[in-house]
Amino acid sequence: MDWHVVLLLWCAGCGVLALIGYGRSLAGVTRAQRAVRVPGRIAEVRVPEHGGPDIPGIPMAVAFPDPGTGQEHVLPHMSESGFELGAVWVGREIAVVHPPGRPERFEIAYDLESGQHGLAWPHFMVFLLYCGLVADTAVLQGYPWALLGAGVPLAVVMSFVLRDEIRLTRRDAARPIVTVPGRVAAILTSVHDDGESVWTSRAAFVTFHTGEGTPAVGRLRADPKDPNTRYGADVTVHYRAGNLDAFTLDPADGRGSGVRDIAFVALCVLLGVAGAVAGALLL
Repeated sequence: MDWHVVLLLWCAGCGVLALIGYGRSLAGVTRAQRAVRVPGRIAEVRVPEHGGPDIPGIPMAVAFPDPGTGQEHVLPHMSESGFELGAVWVGREIAVVHPPGRPERFEIAYDLESGQHGLAWPHFMVFLLYCGLVADTAVLQGYPWALLGAGVPLAVVMSFVLRDEIRLTRRDAARPIVTVPGRVAAILTSVHDDGESVWTSRAAFVTFHTGEGTPAVGRLRADPKDPNTRYGADVTVHYRAGNLDAFTLDPADGRGSGVRDIAFVALCVLLGVAGAVAGALLL
């Protein structure tokens, strides 16, 4: 069996899976469409004990209603999956998603609308189908088709991403920076061993009051060489108004993150354009 046949089978398989996924979405039977989506709030926030092993997210309890009975569930949450919050406080409104009849398996979502049609996997299958078609064309017609087939969609998609990154960066730049005092309340450490190397990860939990006076807890990656992320250190917390999840202890880092994102996406656009132009010239 040669590569041409293998790639055709790959494309056929991806196409069938994509059609099945789109059919399930039209029928309204995907897992995302059957999931229960309700607004919730953070009912309790806990700072972990200093010196313990690292844990995912920030320990807290989430309250949300049962649409069928109206009963309110108050359940503990650890960010092993779902949308991870960078800073939390009691009363914060969030989006909650869980399987039907299984509220204990809830996750925090970005919002109540995202992903509700269950089209992520069918779209991914279409992407793999396109990759297979480009690879097959390159095998039969030569590698310039690979450059052209990869460069054009990369340039187009990343152009839209670049537009959104610029819009978000401008929006954040228009928001005032809020500065409040805080304290490193806990440092958690975990040692990881993958059989080839051993490394240590540290997470710092910072307590502070928002500009409105609300007590909050945030989570940061802890650098043992940074005095700002040592246990008990008094720190200064900086965040853009309305975007507490992106708080930082270094205002220069917050200002530069948007520029770095734009530069990376712009580089991807240029690589896509260069690949497409090179492929077209070599045909």
